[in-house]
Amino acid sequence: MTGSESVKPDRRSFLKIVGGTLAGLVIGSVAGYYLRSPEIREIIRTVTQTEAAKTITQTLTVPATTVTQTTTVTQTARVTVVQTATPAARPRLTIAQGVDPTTMDPDMQSETPTFVVLFHIYDSFVEIDREGKLVPRLAISWTYQDPRTLDLELRRGVKFSNGEEFNAEVAAFNLRRMTTPPQIPGAKPTVLARDYLTVQDVEILDNYRIRIKMNKSDPLLLRILKSKLVIPKKYVEENGFDMLATKPVGTGPYILKEWIKGDHLTLVKKVDYWGGPAAIDEVVFRPIPEAATRVAELRVGNVDIIANVPPDQAAVLDAEPNIDIRTVPSVRVAFIMMNTETNEKLRDPRIRQALNYAVDVNSIIKHVFQGYAKRVSTLCPSFFAPYDPNTKFYEYNPAKAKQLLADAGYKDGFEIDMEVARGRWLGAEAAAEAIAGMLNTVGIKVTLYTPEFGVWAKGTQEHKIRSLAYAAWGNPTFNVLQSLNALLHSNRPFSWYSNPALDALIDEAFDTPDPEKHNAILRQALDLIFEEAPYIFLYQHVDIYGVNSQVVWQPRPDELMLAYEAK
Repeated sequence: MTGSESVKPDRRSFLKIVGGTLAGLVIGSVAGYYLRSPEIREIIRTVTQTEAAKTITQTLTVPATTVTQTTTVTQTARVTVVQTATPAARPRLTIAQGVDPTTMDPDMQSETPTFVVLFHIYDSFVEIDREGKLVPRLAISWTYQDPRTLDLELRRGVKFSNGEEFNAEVAAFNLRRMTTPPQIPGAKPTVLARDYLTVQDVEILDNYRIRIKMNKSDPLLLRILKSKLVIPKKYVEENGFDMLATKPVGTGPYILKEWIKGDHLTLVKKVDYWGGPAAIDEVVFRPIPEAATRVAELRVGNVDIIANVPPDQAAVLDAEPNIDIRTVPSVRVAFIMMNTETNEKLRDPRIRQALNYAVDVNSIIKHVFQGYAKRVSTLCPSFFAPYDPNTKFYEYNPAKAKQLLADAGYKDGFEIDMEVARGRWLGAEAAAEAIAGMLNTVGIKVTLYTPEFGVWAKGTQEHKIRSLAYAAWGNPTFNVLQSLNALLHSNRPFSWYSNPALDALIDEAFDTPDPEKHNAILRQALDLIFEEAPYIFLYQHVDIYGVNSQVVWQPRPDELMLAYEAK
């Protein structure tokens, strides 16, 4: 396997391959997987060759000079965007993401759009800056007494929005909630507990110092604490953890004013924030799944920052006088997960390798993402330590894919389900449709589902996905070990693959603090998953934001859109 491309189709050939095969896709029944719960709904789209071509080229015809604009979103739906009244004099920043937060409880979710909101309400123990360096937050210093003992000194004078004091007792309470099982009576296991498996105990040394004891060394733990948003102890004890889901109380720079689910969420700044009051008085988050609608709202001034600008619109928007396009290489890597637990075919590595050979990743990067993506060999972004610039890739080779399928006993191919959450990741639906078409050319007939992201996220938290699932994992630690542990270690909530040899390498990496040896183990693990191909490996995102040119703000690799950093 090499990085060379045996076939390099031009745009016309790409659309012929993808569009022509998409016309033959089977669309799933409403009696499918997600309808096991009455509250779940999804859209199952009939994909035609014409719609596929429109999706891939992402044609957008929105006049830049009119106030009332009509934008074609799908073949059957049109949306009208009308400019709102002139904003109030006090500073307000409106941010449009593709999806709504799923909860206000920071430990019971694992989605970046939710984190984006929660980082305004809560503070973390540490920060990781744009260069990947650790920066103090609620922990002002840290010391390893030995490889399995970590001391944190905590910031004094910090209060929650309800007046409760932050101290060592609160810090210990937060970390004890994250252990497996939780060390707090009545506490449910958290979604993020997977990142704290090494935490054995937390001691309170004095009012502003704690000691974290681990059952083995964990070079990731300090970086994991970047995502541990601190909740108030007394508030929870008086009201229960469930109260946090809708009525959060944090030490962060903003306070929740209102949350109208599916419409908007409004935050107001905390005037006595320990870090100093924010420059922006009010922050509004709006969930807008359709990229065309986000673009239209930015153009007429209804929003100030939009995430996931369609790549083919970036240059057009950047040329407009009141809009800037700002980009940054992302910590997020996209892939197609394979459910080896429920689909026996996918337990055969020849099948998994065949799926990789069947997908022309470079053409998707060129035609769907307009170059705003970087191919990866496995799950490691280009600026993470174990990344190897000379790494090999699965070449695009449909003939080899067909041969592997035949060797595995599927000369005529087979049928399979695939899903992609709509509105969440840049280019995801277009890419998934292209991938489905490419798989169809080698005999794998795909039934493509597009559930809402909230529905899909809930399913993953319940360990439910279809046979194939498009996903993109953001790793804020800047260490690929976090991705490997969360996604591919056996028996993890987000893992549908098991390999004892890989488990052993991941465990060894956790217990190896020496950076050089640690990275060498991770390199072995990446080489192993390349050969095993538990995923269809795709690309690292380049995040594209559309920004009101009057807003002073720069994007971050970790995808956090922080109003506290804007003015």
